[in-house]
Amino acid sequence: MTTPPAACPLIALADADDPASCGGKAAALARLHHAGLLVPDGVVVPTSTSTGDLPGVLAAILSWAAGRAPYGLIARSSAPHEDGTLASFAGLYTSVFTPAEPAPLLAALHRVRTSAAGAAAAYARARGVACSQAMAVLVQPALRPYASGVLAIERDDAPARWRVEAVHGLAEPLVSGRQTGEIHTGPPPAPPRPCGQSVIALPGTTAELRLPPGEWTTLHDADGALHRAKVHLSGDGLVHLHRPAAWADRPVLTAEQVHALITVGARAAATLGWDRIDVEWALTRGALHLVQARPLTAPLPPASGRAPGTGAGWEGIAAVPGTGTGPALHLEPAAAHALDPQAVTGAVLICQALGPQTVHLLHHRPSAIVAATGGPLSHTAILAREFGIPCVTAVTDALATIGPGTRLRVDGTAGTVTTVTTVTPAASGTTPAADGTDLRDSAVLVTSPPATPPGDGRAATLLLCEPTAADVARLPAWFTEPAAAPGAAPAGLLRLGSDTPLPGLPEGYRDIPLPGMGRLVWPRDAPLPARVVVLGPDGTVLLGRATDPHPGEAPR
Repeated sequence: MTTPPAACPLIALADADDPASCGGKAAALARLHHAGLLVPDGVVVPTSTSTGDLPGVLAAILSWAAGRAPYGLIARSSAPHEDGTLASFAGLYTSVFTPAEPAPLLAALHRVRTSAAGAAAAYARARGVACSQAMAVLVQPALRPYASGVLAIERDDAPARWRVEAVHGLAEPLVSGRQTGEIHTGPPPAPPRPCGQSVIALPGTTAELRLPPGEWTTLHDADGALHRAKVHLSGDGLVHLHRPAAWADRPVLTAEQVHALITVGARAAATLGWDRIDVEWALTRGALHLVQARPLTAPLPPASGRAPGTGAGWEGIAAVPGTGTGPALHLEPAAAHALDPQAVTGAVLICQALGPQTVHLLHHRPSAIVAATGGPLSHTAILAREFGIPCVTAVTDALATIGPGTRLRVDGTAGTVTTVTTVTPAASGTTPAADGTDLRDSAVLVTSPPATPPGDGRAATLLLCEPTAADVARLPAWFTEPAAAPGAAPAGLLRLGSDTPLPGLPEGYRDIPLPGMGRLVWPRDAPLPARVVVLGPDGTVLLGRATDPHPGEAPR
């Protein structure tokens, strides 16, 4: 990697080892570069650079980029808290493709830096994490890949679980959830789910960006062979091409390329010291580039055992496990600011994909999310997993065929969506939820301890909170007060999204990891409930999640 001029405030990516000044994204890539992995060269505009100083760094960036950016540049967010172990900030900041020219580059730097406000701040408040307004900008030559996508690996168990999602061209339509990519899972390797892509996005040359729709250009495949492709449209430094006819029946990735990705991803995880990793990659002619790496903030969803076309309703890709029931609510990102957050509580959100404008709504506990596009590694699925919301993606006709208000049951484990026409009758001798659901195997999630024993037959009550060190000593009281009356259900504590055990537990309690939810503090002598549910104000079940402990990690 090259170094910018000594008098320049820019930091070479190879030297971007301080997340406070260079951001989490750049710091992780610098470590991968030093481990010998292929990372595109770059320079960092550090967090200390004021807005007034941005025009002064343009000459240094353009001097550095001369001769190495035939397809322009990409300005990428790299916030100090971005890509953390508990909060990813997935899709909440901006990356901008730009020509290597002063005016558009300056505009790109401004856009990336100002994306630190708004949605990211709302997300941080909902996740209970810090969110600095400081923003570093990573500037790199734009790659023109044959294929790109996301690789996720979990090394908690042996053999490691992995998932690859891939599209032709740039990965941005894939990670944003606008396209559904080819999906490979293992072990053992399963037959890939085909890619649903018809348009390929690529950074364009100056000449290509001037081509009108319907004109032709060329692009390379993984072996370097040229193929003709028709222009769909162009703008913002990108040219969008119709997929060449010769690519229609061939997979995006070969088995050998998938194996190479898994090998490189495992090296990246070992280098960064993460058991679970999410890597964005790009495949150019003969080269595999790593363009982003961050911890997986929640476990991968299990592979769905349901075969396509085996039931009524709608089917998609299982993205976040669990079930949720509620009325359908169509969500248009552009109109999300005008939506009453109370309408979101208990609703099933039907959307094309979640955008930054919708993140503040997730704090209001929708029962489930159904997206028309995307896969389990899209920003939509990542955010849903972090908030513990069951999610099914790639339900292609969801917006067209699911009417607002339709009462739905979403199964994020099986990847199915069905209409609710009847309720489950309660078993004899129990007091059901308001909709008739039997709660004898369920722990009900609450935000404050119940004053009196609940009378709905629940197996347990869970208090949702993140205790401070001073609170730990009060845990026995939290557990015993709600259960003091004869016949009361046991009580526990759920730390939503937490990845580490709670230190200093009182005697008689254990810490249990719950995939996709967090960690459960629970009495050792009490049986673990089969699921966690959330009840609405009217007592109906809004959301349900299984409580299977993480495979390979025994309850403590």
